[in-house]
Amino acid sequence: MDYKALAANVENREGFGTQEWVYRVLRAGIVNGALPGGMQLKQDEISAALNVSHIPVREALRQLEAQHLVTIHPNRGATVTELSREMLINTMQVRAAISVAMLREAVPRMTEEDFTALDAILEEQRKVSDTLASEGLNIRFHEGLTAKANNPIADMLMEIIQANINRYLRSGFYGDAAEREISVVEHEKILAACKAGDADEAVRLLQSHIMDAVSLIPETVQ
Repeated sequence: MDYKALAANVENREGFGTQEWVYRVLRAGIVNGALPGGMQLKQDEISAALNVSHIPVREALRQLEAQHLVTIHPNRGATVTELSREMLINTMQVRAAISVAMLREAVPRMTEEDFTALDAILEEQRKVSDTLASEGLNIRFHEGLTAKANNPIADMLMEIIQANINRYLRSGFYGDAAEREISVVEHEKILAACKAGDADEAVRLLQSHIMDAVSLIPETVQ
């Protein structure tokens, strides 16, 4: 694995401590699929490639383990965590529950400025075909929907959940033009309910939108 290439695609190292930078490099590689589930992460190899000591690598791996992106095996090193189909479905159920609770809080607090920003994201979504760009816009839309819930703990949990789910759904959900179109239409309906102040309808649509993605879990995930 070319960890130097992964590092080149992460934010400039300046401004980050060594551990945080190593963590960001490895996390980005896992989330974007460059470091696939089951892959062994060798501390010696990572340290040499990134020109850092073993200590920040070890601490970065522990940080990733806390997010369930890495599994550390006693006396056997670390591997990228693999999620089973059952675990993915459970994770998506948790994501739906948190998202729905946040949206119900957010709807009464949303302003015209919020709606304008979300409309702009939808406009961009209709234009892009790149998988990673589409994924980024989808994340921005969902974050924008629930931002007014003002719940930093839920935001943190959602970031972890999103990182675990998206690496398995990327090709089917963001890489397929028909699925992207369905997603944008569903986003428009959710946003329309928010604009109407109908929290019940908004959360019903959001729950369905998230759980419909279960059908896009690749068949190779057991």
